[in-house]
Amino acid sequence: MTKLILAGENKKDAIINFKGGLNVIAGASDTGKSFAFECIDFALGSSSNPKTVPEMKGYRSVFLEIEDIGQEEIFTLRRNFSEDEKNEIFIYYSNYQEKDAAEVEKLSVTHNAKKSLSKKLLNCCDCTYKYVMKNTKGDTRAFTFRSFSPLIMINELRITARHSPIYHTDSRGSTFATPARTAFKTVISGIDYKKEEKKENTEIIKAKLKGKIEQLSQIIDEIRIENNELIKDTEDINTEKSIEIIELNKFIKEKSEEIKKYELDYKEIQTEIEIKNTELKHLLNNNNKFVLLKKNYLSDLERLEFIYDAFDLTQQLVEVECPICHSPMKVNEMEKSDDYYEALATEKIKIEVQLAELDETIKDLSDEIISKKQRISKLENYKEEITDNLNNNLGPIVAEKVKKVQELMDAQERINLITRNEKRINKYNTEISKWQEKIDSTGQEKGKKIEDLPEAYTNELCKEIKFLLQGCDFIGKEGKIKYNNATEDVEVGEKEKASYGKGARAIINSTFLIGIMNYCYKRNLCHPGIVVLDSPLTTYKEKDKKDGDDETITKGTKEKFYEMLAEQKNGQIIIFDNEEPSSTVKTKINYLHFSGDSTVGRKGLIP
Repeated sequence: MTKLILAGENKKDAIINFKGGLNVIAGASDTGKSFAFECIDFALGSSSNPKTVPEMKGYRSVFLEIEDIGQEEIFTLRRNFSEDEKNEIFIYYSNYQEKDAAEVEKLSVTHNAKKSLSKKLLNCCDCTYKYVMKNTKGDTRAFTFRSFSPLIMINELRITARHSPIYHTDSRGSTFATPARTAFKTVISGIDYKKEEKKENTEIIKAKLKGKIEQLSQIIDEIRIENNELIKDTEDINTEKSIEIIELNKFIKEKSEEIKKYELDYKEIQTEIEIKNTELKHLLNNNNKFVLLKKNYLSDLERLEFIYDAFDLTQQLVEVECPICHSPMKVNEMEKSDDYYEALATEKIKIEVQLAELDETIKDLSDEIISKKQRISKLENYKEEITDNLNNNLGPIVAEKVKKVQELMDAQERINLITRNEKRINKYNTEISKWQEKIDSTGQEKGKKIEDLPEAYTNELCKEIKFLLQGCDFIGKEGKIKYNNATEDVEVGEKEKASYGKGARAIINSTFLIGIMNYCYKRNLCHPGIVVLDSPLTTYKEKDKKDGDDETITKGTKEKFYEMLAEQKNGQIIIFDNEEPSSTVKTKINYLHFSGDSTVGRKGLIP
């Protein structure tokens, strides 16, 4: 399911979006959560209309958008609330948003109709079950999608009920108990009732039992042939090979550690090379600057030499008269000064000293540059050695040993398969003995008794329920779950479910339904792949105390319940409850909050 929509003329659509995995709609009481549950049930074919609430005035129809993952198809169901129209359901072969332009078809809520909602939904589940037992006389009726209903949806009243959740009501005196029980048996066993269970006479019963024995005998024979072939291929497998596997794994581990060390060294060398290259770049840059500075110093020396020579020449000039005005041409006193000459000499010496120091610095830089280049070259060579060692030495050796281990492991797996096959043979022989005992006692059985579910099925179902109850800390690791065929329900910790308080019963009933879904998923059995729970965590503490049932669901169990289901990979779980999940869980799931206050977020189902 991807959307639930309530629609009406001149009314704003009331929409809840769903996703795969866990969906939680939580918040204040009286915000339409239970009404939403009833609308889903109504859209899926329930004969009962949702309870009338003031807020739904003006809303005429409920739409349910569904994605058929197997057929890669999205369609939308529409069912009107009015009594005159509720027996007709319309299917739009599109999502809700595009329904007005889509192909539409009318379906009947009656399963036996040529085009019915039940057949469409069963087809989505790839469900081919045809019949369930109608009564203890052995009469049958059709297996419909509503046969799944108590196993996938549980309302706020049933969720705390003392009776088994496979029934809509207490099975005592109910005319619907037999169909519900046989539908549950079909879902768990995967065996259509009419084909495998309906009893016509003792001879037919015996013939069917003999057929089962023959089938098991044939399977045993096939397993023995398979084992003989496996034994031929595994004659050389012995304890020494197991020791060899251990030694090879040890060798691989050691070499893998060595490879990791080389890889770490390679990384460190690469880092050092990058650092050295950066340092070398800085050194070369500085060296270039100093070479340029040296050129400047040499230029300054040439300038001083020129000035000094010019000064020396001017000192040799004699005083003469101006050829024009006949005035004496006197040499400037400063130009004749010895101080000026000394200043030139001092500046020259200073530059020569700086030039000598600069030459020393350039030499040091050149030496350091050579050293850096040598270090980088050495590191590059070491890096190449590591690469060569990994690619041509350690890598191929480890790959060869891994291949050898895999070959030995494959051989070991053949041995394990032989052992498992032998256990299967023993198991089937036990079943043959059991069926033979039933053949011997069949003549003494009365009428149309419904056979109990075999322990092989109920034990596996109990494992699924136990896993869930342990996951939410409802029971400890040593807790026991047992299926009681008399009540068609589970016993938790040597205690019947009916003996627990309402809150505890809600948890047990919830995990029962989710356990059925997980059981079917793991065995590729038909199941709609959804579970819808109304108020699984609401604890009526006062009523439990008043009734003498003091078991309550602790806060830790509630949080664990949500945390566990948030990790659920199979199917879709939809929960309507007053209790909110933790903020961490909210980020992992599809969460919608009903505040009960129109000024705070979403008030409720109805906008």
